[in-house]
Amino acid sequence: MNKVLYFVAGASIGALAAWKITSMKYESIIQEEIDSVKEAFANKKVSDETIENPDKENDILAEKAVHKPDIMEYAAKLSDEKYTNYSSVVDIKTDSSNVEDDVEEPYVISPEEFGEMYDYEKISLTYFADGTLADDTDEVIEDVDEIVGSDALNHFGEYEDDSVYVRDDRKMVDYEILMDTRNYKDYIAKEKPYLHVDTEE
Repeated sequence: MNKVLYFVAGASIGALAAWKITSMKYESIIQEEIDSVKEAFANKKVSDETIENPDKENDILAEKAVHKPDIMEYAAKLSDEKYTNYSSVVDIKTDSSNVEDDVEEPYVISPEEFGEMYDYEKISLTYFADGTLADDTDEVIEDVDEIVGSDALNHFGEYEDDSVYVRDDRKMVDYEILMDTRNYKDYIAKEKPYLHVDTEE
């Protein structure tokens, strides 16, 4: 009989403890929700007051400005941490306003490097036996030095006999230049007779 009483008493105490813990937990959650709603309404009230009273908004901005650290403190900290002012370095390095002079012109790369820069565009060009360079639509490229550099076309045979690869970091482009043993005018006359090419030298 005593065992039954002990069991009932223990179960009652356990149930009471579980109820108390559960109620405390939910009271805490409810209080957090109430506090967040009060805070939201308080913020809304402040913003409504600043709309109605612009001077109050100016006061708030002035108060924020008082707490903002001085620019000289920032400068001293940057100097202590040895940060470099790269804009000054560029100004010293380039006496003129043309910053592009410091950028490297297009340069020859190996076949393995072609296309390894995932954000670079890949363009195929054709170099004909008569010295004409054309794009993938067979349009003649007039300013070869600007597109592939002044020396690129002298590198056939360095990596491969019939191709040269060039990278232009300014334009973020990799060029594949393929050699064609035909003259450009002969190629156009045969492959694209509808294009007019002046055949007189």
